[in-house]
Amino acid sequence: MRIKKFAVSVLTVASLALTTFAATGNAVQAAVSVSSTDGVVYVTNTNGATIYNEPSVDGDITVGSASLQNATAWKIDKTITLDDATYYEVGTNMWVKSSDISFDAPQTNTTTQGSSESSNVNKWMYVQSDQGNVNLYDSPNGYFNGNSVSDGSGFEVYDQYTDNSGQVWYDLGAGQWIKAEFMTEEHVSETVTMNATAYDPAVLGSNMGYSGVAANLSKYPKGTHLKITDGNGTVYDRVVNDTGTFAYSNPNQLDIAMPNSQALQFGRQNVTVQVIK
Repeated sequence: MRIKKFAVSVLTVASLALTTFAATGNAVQAAVSVSSTDGVVYVTNTNGATIYNEPSVDGDITVGSASLQNATAWKIDKTITLDDATYYEVGTNMWVKSSDISFDAPQTNTTTQGSSESSNVNKWMYVQSDQGNVNLYDSPNGYFNGNSVSDGSGFEVYDQYTDNSGQVWYDLGAGQWIKAEFMTEEHVSETVTMNATAYDPAVLGSNMGYSGVAANLSKYPKGTHLKITDGNGTVYDRVVNDTGTFAYSNPNQLDIAMPNSQALQFGRQNVTVQVIK
């Protein structure tokens, strides 16, 4: 069975609202001792973990109307002990019982079903789209769940799943899946349109090679990573390592290093420039 890890998103760049569960109850008062905690728990009850509502001021806790799927992971931030049982808050007014969960992650890393495959990822990635917001789905090849994420937003990616058609999906947590084509490990901090020409450093007697780009250093200091896309869709991955009279006097222009034959064909044109952090 393919192990899925669903985690409540705790994001600094963007957040995803959980709307699946509705919980009721009074706020916890001084009669109930609540402790702050931080970590991830994994559902180990094969029937799922029951969701409990917010405890009352008298310490009464009631069963909610939903449960969490077995072998899914959830971020916790509070803990409480009532009647010799410990509960952890996995969402606003949503608590699970310690007997239904574990702090140890499942050991399964990769599972193949037919021609589809799932594997744990656990890395930070960024949304990359020139089409505006990107829709999220309740599962790979599932249904649009009503949520979307914006270009440049950063997320912890938990699982990667390749379906039977070869489409790769990423799990952003809490049942939020996105097509991998809209995710990248590169953080684009700025996207602008600039004018560019090209030059061959070797023709000028330089041994700098073709990995660089000349820019106005007050705009893009040396060492700035730029991804430059020309009008034909060709992408030049360059690091600012030079300036000159062209870029020095034109802060909105670049001079891209490339062999002379390519530089002559490149000419002068508008390009899309992404600043990579």
